[in-house]
Amino acid sequence: MTGALPTWFYEESEGVFTPSVLALGPWDRRWQNGVALAGLVAHLWERAPAPVAMVPARLTLDILRPTPMGPISARVTPLREGRKLQLLEVELLADGVPTIRATALRVREAEAPALAEAIHPLAPEGLPTLNGKRSRFGHIIETRLESGGLEVLGPGVVWARFLGEIVRGMRISPLVTAAMVADFGSGLSSVMDWREWSFANVDISLHLARMPRSEWIRVAARTASSGNGIGVVATSLADLNGDIGHAHQTLFFDRTSS
Repeated sequence: MTGALPTWFYEESEGVFTPSVLALGPWDRRWQNGVALAGLVAHLWERAPAPVAMVPARLTLDILRPTPMGPISARVTPLREGRKLQLLEVELLADGVPTIRATALRVREAEAPALAEAIHPLAPEGLPTLNGKRSRFGHIIETRLESGGLEVLGPGVVWARFLGEIVRGMRISPLVTAAMVADFGSGLSSVMDWREWSFANVDISLHLARMPRSEWIRVAARTASSGNGIGVVATSLADLNGDIGHAHQTLFFDRTSS
């Protein structure tokens, strides 16, 4: 259909990733957004081979500079390869210059005592849709608002699941979903009016106790700030079976242009 929005964030050709309109940034259309970039990094991590059976444990992204809305390349470098741990560096590059540098940790898989997981009483069914007036993801993401909202200052809780593809022809996996929703917290728990302030994040970190077992992921976020120009977002992540991990973001507050 002419004019229809794509269902993928990137197209890949010979190791080069070309963003679709879904990767446009919320503050400046010249740059790509954190949801897309975090998803691409997780996709590259997932595709990298592991020396033994391992589980994803931690992903940390440092946003070195804005990533232009244009083709980018990637570089995946092993920093440590062992039977117990694997540490990878994943870089995204624009015109050969790194814009994102991430470290991705895997841990060997083994039997250990399991703790009982608390089931969250409110499931997504029956909850209202998150206000998505400013979102271009509406056709590839479903949301259910538990509390707060994009127009409500303070903590917020939303359930989300992705229906599209991170790279054309490749569905968004549970790991990629977790990485993408790790970037939701800043908008969901904003403590400032987005019409007066921008609050771009300069990093994203994700710690997983286990992989999601359902398409739906619960994102519960809270932002802290001491009035010194920065903020910290703490996000708890869960699925329909219970808690799965945590995410954090460091925010850079700035007044928007009038």
